[in-house]
Amino acid sequence: MAPEKATEEERLRRLGGGRWQTHDERFTIEPESGTWAIIDAEQTDELGLPLVRGPYPTLTAAKAAIAEARGSAAPTSPLKERPGRGGESGEPKPDAASGDTPKHAEKAGKAEKTGKAETAETAAKPETAAKVRERAEPEEPRWFRDLEPDDRRRAARLIDRLTAAGAGDPENLVRRDLVGEVPAVAAYAITRAIRALGEDPSAADVAELLSEGRDTSLGVRWRVVDDDGRPIPLERRDLEDA
Repeated sequence: MAPEKATEEERLRRLGGGRWQTHDERFTIEPESGTWAIIDAEQTDELGLPLVRGPYPTLTAAKAAIAEARGSAAPTSPLKERPGRGGESGEPKPDAASGDTPKHAEKAGKAEKTGKAETAETAAKPETAAKVRERAEPEEPRWFRDLEPDDRRRAARLIDRLTAAGAGDPENLVRRDLVGEVPAVAAYAITRAIRALGEDPSAADVAELLSEGRDTSLGVRWRVVDDDGRPIPLERRDLEDA
């Protein structure tokens, strides 16, 4: 049962704007200047922000990196490993004669526990968080923005379904289908159906499949017609007798 669970975790759903997210919502894949980055919601960097992994040259490479990231620990920040000036605990050493903390060490300790450290942290976080938000909200492709609202929703559904079916480039298939008016999604469905027949399908099996069929998971249908648009029935008994 473990392999099935892992497969379900790695399945992606489309968020819009070219972003993808695993079904457990831990990893989000986002476009970044022609490459891809992974935002890890469970692991953080030294500033406490979501850990950013990448960049990866392709979406496929980013997907593969998610499986590796699940089994790896979060990178350890060098700031956490750096010992304090007073010893391994980071606390200043007391003066050997009086037992009091030296003045310079006392000031340093206070600075770490008061507003100076908090101000530095607060100043760093908004800038870094803004960069993360910028990566999290990339501009959608122009062809997608130019679609009418109904077509945009249909495109999003098709991309989600093609992604779940394992299509290599679902966005390009949907763009060709809706914008280029090429039945690319139906062609992909037919190709997948033929492959499902096995390595050595009979001519009757292939002809019957091409004559008329449907893929309910993708929501497409197809059939063979003549120049006048009339369906051409190809019955199995006729094919086997031929």
